[in-house]
Amino acid sequence: MVWVNNDFGKGGHDSFVKEMKSRGIDVVADLSTEQGQIDFGSDVIKLKNVKVDAVFVYSNEEESARFLIEAKRQGLTTPLLGETTLLNQKVVELAGAAANGVRGHVGLSADAPIPAIQEFATKFTERYKYRPDHNGIKGYTAVYLVKYVTEKIGKFDSKVFGATMKGLTLTPATAPGILMEATWDKNGDIDRASFLAEIVDGKQKIVETLPKLKSSKAD
Repeated sequence: MVWVNNDFGKGGHDSFVKEMKSRGIDVVADLSTEQGQIDFGSDVIKLKNVKVDAVFVYSNEEESARFLIEAKRQGLTTPLLGETTLLNQKVVELAGAAANGVRGHVGLSADAPIPAIQEFATKFTERYKYRPDHNGIKGYTAVYLVKYVTEKIGKFDSKVFGATMKGLTLTPATAPGILMEATWDKNGDIDRASFLAEIVDGKQKIVETLPKLKSSKAD
């Protein structure tokens, strides 16, 4: 695993290591890198000197792109896997051909095979002249989530808002701006379908849709 030594990276690192341990998978190379790091030469050399089946990369966009470029320069052939950040459009643009072949899980994607998301991505691109990433989709849907819940309770009240969110399920039919079905559990954590993707010819290609962890009826 290659991860960035900040709050973002530490959280991802700890979750990943815990999950691998629970599944009997050994993390034989645990490489901490720094935010803003420019040179990843020594990190790639270390990875080339160990026998691993895959490398999981969990870093910020710019650092992820630099790592991918260095990995390609040194001819690292180990499969590179990651999360939403590694497959982010910004990383693809910065890394160029070095990003091709990267695979991973993405929670949201403008390339998701969901009609409402595709319609949103088309309108967004026409207006702003670039394709939205997961952050753009999150920002858009958040506004409609606030709108729906606030109208449901009839007033602005943070405590009532939070209570109403727990156990709530929304679909594009009940709240069009939500784009895809989503449920918030008793702790307020979101549950929705997500995707496995691969970078092919400089573009994010969705290869599989993963179902929600738990099925539930729309509110």
